[in-house]
Amino acid sequence: MHNDGVPDRYNFNFMETNMKKSLCALTLVTLSFGSFADSAFGPSEDVQKFYQAFDVKNIPLSKMQSWPYYKYVSMNMQNFVAHGMVNIPAAVKPAKINSEDIAFDLNQEFKGGQSFIENLIATQTKGFVVMKNNSLLAEFYDNGYNRGMTNNLQSASKTYAGVIIGRLVDKGLIDLEQTAAHYMPELKGSVIGAATIRDISNMASGIESLGDYHTQGSNGYEWELEIGLQTNGTPKGHLKAIQQAKASGALRGEKWEYSDQNTDTLGLIAEIVSGKSLPELLGEIANDVGYQNTSAIAKTSDGSMSPAFGIDVSAIDYALFHQYIAEGKAGKSFYETAMDTQRDNLASSSTGEFLGQVSGKVSYGMQTYYIAEENILMSLGSFGQMGFSDLTSGISVINQQDWSINIDSDKALDTIERSIKIIKALR
Repeated sequence: MHNDGVPDRYNFNFMETNMKKSLCALTLVTLSFGSFADSAFGPSEDVQKFYQAFDVKNIPLSKMQSWPYYKYVSMNMQNFVAHGMVNIPAAVKPAKINSEDIAFDLNQEFKGGQSFIENLIATQTKGFVVMKNNSLLAEFYDNGYNRGMTNNLQSASKTYAGVIIGRLVDKGLIDLEQTAAHYMPELKGSVIGAATIRDISNMASGIESLGDYHTQGSNGYEWELEIGLQTNGTPKGHLKAIQQAKASGALRGEKWEYSDQNTDTLGLIAEIVSGKSLPELLGEIANDVGYQNTSAIAKTSDGSMSPAFGIDVSAIDYALFHQYIAEGKAGKSFYETAMDTQRDNLASSSTGEFLGQVSGKVSYGMQTYYIAEENILMSLGSFGQMGFSDLTSGISVINQQDWSINIDSDKALDTIERSIKIIKALR
């Protein structure tokens, strides 16, 4: 018996299960991402590093996305990205939030003798909200974070791009079967320029995946120079980097290959066809959703915006956004494309198998993940930014976390399992 009152056998089984799961997950991700896996995917670093002291005024930019610094950087991103950020005002009429009906006890067991609140701490969760009908059903903050503060969503930002594109399709301003070059002549002759908006939205444009974001000279690192997450090098230009994105060798529409260039191309096209800037388009979402706080989006080396990673929001506003999706308000084309499992290329891939270990089949469309068995749409970003929209009940669950690696092979699965378990308990 441990001094926490949990029998040894539960702790042993929990640890043994996690170890097996970690090895399985790392194998699957390595199969999918090859040599990039050791940089962007894998198990956590020693948790002692997370708690190391540091001077917030002297954070090395080359290490800002690593422990112990990232927990501070992620909620102060405007001070660290190389090209700056643009603020987006809170809603003109913020949603009225009811915080008096906390309905879910985080002290109850999650699994293996571990409570939900213990798991939130173990996964370096800084912001956690469960919401329905603007009522907070559970709320948790840590790592120096709290209400009214914003945190970077990393690639969970992509779901915002998906909602924007879906809205523009509904308005007749975008045809999913048209090519990117049709809307952006500057892309004529490029690999991505010949891809349809549908294939770009579904990460099947035919350009190679980005994977290694931390090794100088890799495609991921060179891309992050353009969006301001790396500083040791000279950007070639954001649009130029999109134009020069290399072909993967796969046929368009037939393989899921994850790349920020897809999302940022959609952002540029959204601005062209709407005649509005991305901050304006995101401001429309903020007003429709009822944002409580000012949000922001990161600029690129060209001065354009990067919806691939660059959105900063508060925990409650992230929950409001996912509640908006859960309530079926995001627009017809968004749901049709996001939930189109017939055109999906993710579920049968090694990455899809990894994500589906605790949830059932996970597909991908319109920059968003879909867990069909649970009828849940999910946003997913590096270091643990994960939001869930339950289309059955209207419940949203969001997790803003500070992992040591882009995708932590244990904590990603724990977060999916934890979020779904809470949703099902509250349905």
